Amino acid sequence: MNNLEEIQNCPVEWKELGEVVDYEQPTKYIVSSKAYTDSNEIPVLTAGQSFILGYTNEKDGIYHASENNPVIIFDDFTTSKQWVDFKFKVKSSAMKMLTIKDEFENEVLLRYVWHYLGTITYKPDQHGRQWIGTYSKFLIPIPPLELQEKIVQTLDKFTDYVTELTSELTLRKKQYSYYRDKLLSFENEVYQVEWKVLKDVATLKNGKDWKNLPIGEIPVYGSGGEMGEFVADYSYDKPTVLIPRKGSISNLFYLEKAFWNVDTIYYTEIDETKIIPKYFYYYLTTVNLEEMSTNPTRPSLTQAILDKIKIPVPSLEIQSRIVEVLDNFDTVCHDLNIGLPKEIELRQKQYEYFREKLLTFTAEGEYTESRVE
Repeated sequence: MNNLEEIQNCPVEWKELGEVVDYEQPTKYIVSSKAYTDSNEIPVLTAGQSFILGYTNEKDGIYHASENNPVIIFDDFTTSKQWVDFKFKVKSSAMKMLTIKDEFENEVLLRYVWHYLGTITYKPDQHGRQWIGTYSKFLIPIPPLELQEKIVQTLDKFTDYVTELTSELTLRKKQYSYYRDKLLSFENEVYQVEWKVLKDVATLKNGKDWKNLPIGEIPVYGSGGEMGEFVADYSYDKPTVLIPRKGSISNLFYLEKAFWNVDTIYYTEIDETKIIPKYFYYYLTTVNLEEMSTNPTRPSLTQAILDKIKIPVPSLEIQSRIVEVLDNFDTVCHDLNIGLPKEIELRQKQYEYFREKLLTFTAEGEYTESRVE
């Protein structure tokens, strides 16, 4: 009997997640300094897509996760999650650490819970904490431990392959970052470079509220990127770099089409007689904007600080060559239609397909197409 047949014939008990999963507040694990470097030992984590934000040398307040003592970190606002089996600290209090309650240690595998969480389709429609009031109330099917182990073993084969491909892509991105930084450092002075401050080549422009604008097709941007709102007016429609003013201040966006920006993010009017917009964008990605923050609790940037950023400005011809090289690197690292990104996307879809097949129970052990809404 294969796993699918075994599941079809296996009755399961349904419990609320909060019955079997314990949570811990992350307060004592929050990093004190944002001075991250790759030479430090302890990773600083977020439960979002970025996952590892950098590495700290802080010795206190470390969460000692391991392969034998793993944990799920859960973003309490977005419901994003990450599996962690190594020592770490966290960026902020906006998460919960999830583990199996002591009384269920011999009945429920945390890794099984991890895979099942991925089948929950609920997305918050309001800003607020999610675990205690909402997420912990969702039901999870609990088959016998032996069957949980088989399900985990099967699904882990897919995730291990995705992880392997992702690690390879991460190395490629590091290579890209290395060459980008080398190209834009101008350390050897091979080219004639004039150093200018940002305000000499671009003008920062504030965003405005969008809520009273008529609905249209122009995307609205905030510090996190596209907000999922569309309006009939635009702030700007020429090549520009968006620079967050509050929140995720290291999130830069290069745009060539019309957009509307809110007050948490600047757009830039770029003097194209002096600097190519894409070159301007690539250089700014090498600048550590987090270190320029004026607020230790909520990252913030002011126009006065940004205006003083020094930028190397070679000839437009050299800028164009640099952009061409970096565009090629960027395509290899991020284009979902080719190479590793495409393979990762396909393998992830394969994993999700089998996850649905293996984790779709009813109380009688039969399949259902319904999912938690």
